[in-house]
Amino acid sequence: MSPSTEPRHPVRLVAQRTGLTPHVLRAWERRYGAVSPSRSEGGQRLYSDLDIERLRTLHRLGETGHAIAPLARLTLPELEQLARAEAAAQPRVTGQAPAAAPGGIMDEALAATSALDAPRLQAALERAAIGLGVPAFLDQIAGPLLREIGRGWRDGRLGIAHEHFASAAVRRVLGWILRTYEVSGTAPRVVVATPAGQRHELGAMLAAAAAASEGWGVTYLGADLPAEDVLAAARQSHARAVALSALHPTDDPALIGYVGDLRRALPADVRLLIGGPAATAHRKALAARGTDVMEDLGEFRLVLRSIGVTAPGATP
Repeated sequence: MSPSTEPRHPVRLVAQRTGLTPHVLRAWERRYGAVSPSRSEGGQRLYSDLDIERLRTLHRLGETGHAIAPLARLTLPELEQLARAEAAAQPRVTGQAPAAAPGGIMDEALAATSALDAPRLQAALERAAIGLGVPAFLDQIAGPLLREIGRGWRDGRLGIAHEHFASAAVRRVLGWILRTYEVSGTAPRVVVATPAGQRHELGAMLAAAAAASEGWGVTYLGADLPAEDVLAAARQSHARAVALSALHPTDDPALIGYVGDLRRALPADVRLLIGGPAATAHRKALAARGTDVMEDLGEFRLVLRSIGVTAPGATP
């Protein structure tokens, strides 16, 4: 069949066949180049059967934890091969654990930490990031591992050296995720940092990796940033959002004023998001200052998605 006679389908039908909303379709096209629909004489976007199959496969892989940005660079045969490999890796017997089961990886990571075995810990973390996908790795491995090691240090099962050892390994993997999922062009951008006086950085790195895996461009500033520096970075990068992590101290007396000053200085259409124990301890005061307080990375992702699909240029 020649290109001129190949069936072409409008957005509404494509949304029905793929399970994707028109907003998401438009965002995937503009931000990631997932497909390149043709246009009718009236300017309506029209999709081929191959476009629909490609979008279905992207959607299916995205639901298993893969980020769309790197998937969109693959050909349809490569996407189908990846989907078949994922299906083949699923457990064949009820109750059989998959190779990248979070519980087994957590046990492996904790044992490697206890033994201060760097290659073993690094391998376990990398296997989790690849096998589970980035969102599940962050939610089910990286965050819980750091919390469990912190508990082990407090109750005397592990030393401070073990905590620093594991933190360094997690930091390396999070840095790898940020590099791997780095995007450019029309992707919305988020500035990530910890407020002045907040020196614990891993919460911010988890948020940065979560944003990167959602297809956002990340300007990562690190820990203990003065408000004026965060504001300058947001302006220079034309950020759609600023994300802060506040872990410790939870009774930080300067946090509310810091966030209030930053919110007043940021443009009204730039969202200010904050998470971590210090943030939730001051939830009402921070919310009253126009800041979104995030309970966890799952909520953070949902907010980023809502910002991303309503950003300029993301509407159908």
